[in-house]
Amino acid sequence: MKDIKENELTDYKTDEEEEILDIIEEQFDDALMVPCSSCGGRMKYNPEGSNLKCSHCDSTRDIMAENTRIVELCFESALKEDLSTWDEADVQSFSCKNCGAEVIFEAHTQAKFCNYCGSSYISLHEAIKTIPPHYLVPFKVDQQEGEAKFKHWITKRWFAPNDLKKEYNNHKLLGTYVPYWTYDTHTYSYYTADRGDYYYVTRTRVVDGKTQTYQERKIRWTRVRGDYPRFFDDVLVRASNKVDDLMLKKIEPFNLTDLVAYKPEYLSGFFAERYSISLENGWASGIRIVDDTLKSEVTRKIGGDQVRFLNIDTAYNAITYKHILLPIWLSSYQYKTKVYHFMVNGQTGLVHGDFPKSAWKITGAILAVLTIILIIAYFAMQNGA
Repeated sequence: MKDIKENELTDYKTDEEEEILDIIEEQFDDALMVPCSSCGGRMKYNPEGSNLKCSHCDSTRDIMAENTRIVELCFESALKEDLSTWDEADVQSFSCKNCGAEVIFEAHTQAKFCNYCGSSYISLHEAIKTIPPHYLVPFKVDQQEGEAKFKHWITKRWFAPNDLKKEYNNHKLLGTYVPYWTYDTHTYSYYTADRGDYYYVTRTRVVDGKTQTYQERKIRWTRVRGDYPRFFDDVLVRASNKVDDLMLKKIEPFNLTDLVAYKPEYLSGFFAERYSISLENGWASGIRIVDDTLKSEVTRKIGGDQVRFLNIDTAYNAITYKHILLPIWLSSYQYKTKVYHFMVNGQTGLVHGDFPKSAWKITGAILAVLTIILIIAYFAMQNGA
């Protein structure tokens, strides 16, 4: 095992782990192989040109475009019907016994390591009845741009150590399509609440022997009730429990107007995770999003200065759904003895992640704030004197 010096910046800790990541990259390259008609080499999806590009001769091939008419599918029917599967002629999957991820890749690829955690405890997964993706947002940000976006992001972290900002070099980004559900629904809500309106009463009081008048604020409560119809379009719910939800929200939103019909060519050179949150459980999360929105909007509709005892009874009608894939670059790096993870939005380039904090910079910031407070207090005392 390699020794890591105290100030040494490394991507991964051991030779064995470095070898594992190299093999993962090889698998990543083989994720879905499309042969080049010119040289027989491997073609990958090219985010810059939105086409397939040969990694050997740079030949390109357009992906046959289809009229992407977004079709919403009936939620209730999906729960009752026998689910279809991904096309096993094109893809297969492995499941990781370490982190539980199930990853889709080209049917002839021999997967050896999980691209989420690097574990070798994986096994081919038998075809199961799952809903295939209907649409996806293709990658717009390529790997080189993703690395540059992270480099720029980390240099803007004031508390990050200077050696990390200067020496960071990472080539381990893995392009992964993360599964999501979207839900549409027509809601009809009936609400009751107390609306509070402020009013003021003139009062008098004696201060230092002098009579003063002042305005005392009071609240007039009125019982209100009403209805509130609302249509929700594309309530977005993550269908993966293998990625950091808080970090993921930091790189949102995605522009769903870029959705195209799913084609396996878009996965060439990339991975796609099979969803781990079911359609039904996803809708449970969708309801919470809908209810939070309704609470805010109904409160604004009621008006007044305060609202109390708000009760909303909602019917969710004509629920529809679709299964989509959204592009994310996943990666991690090691600084000293700790591993930090980050993500890059594969559509917009927005970056978020973990990073080490310099103890010297934090201490310096605290001392600077304390110094400013002491200076302000000193001048306040001088003026008071």
